[in-house]
Amino acid sequence: MAKKRRREKITRPEVVRQFAERLRAVRRTAGLTQRQLAESAHLSEGYVARLEAGDTSPGLDLISRLAAALSVPLTDLLPAAAPPAPLDTLRERARGLCDEVVLSSDRATLNLLTSFLARLLGR
Repeated sequence: MAKKRRREKITRPEVVRQFAERLRAVRRTAGLTQRQLAESAHLSEGYVARLEAGDTSPGLDLISRLAAALSVPLTDLLPAAAPPAPLDTLRERARGLCDEVVLSSDRATLNLLTSFLARLLGR
């Protein structure tokens, strides 16, 4: 007899967890149960529960149906943009990109880069 395989939990991107939180918060604000949302969006209650748990990720068409069922703009269900990178991280990235350009570019590109940087610095 064959052994049953255990299903390994799929690791979802952070945006899926954020979407799940937004969906739950918007649903609760609308005063709906998972069952009511499921009926309105033509989904199973179990699927809504999996969406809110971050166990599955919806496509844009489904997000649109959920937004319509909740009477909110689609963008209300999308996670907020990620916070900007810390200044030190941005500086390190800029240095790395500049070093790469300086080492691998031709004269025309270096002239353009030099002019651009001089303008940024007001020189």
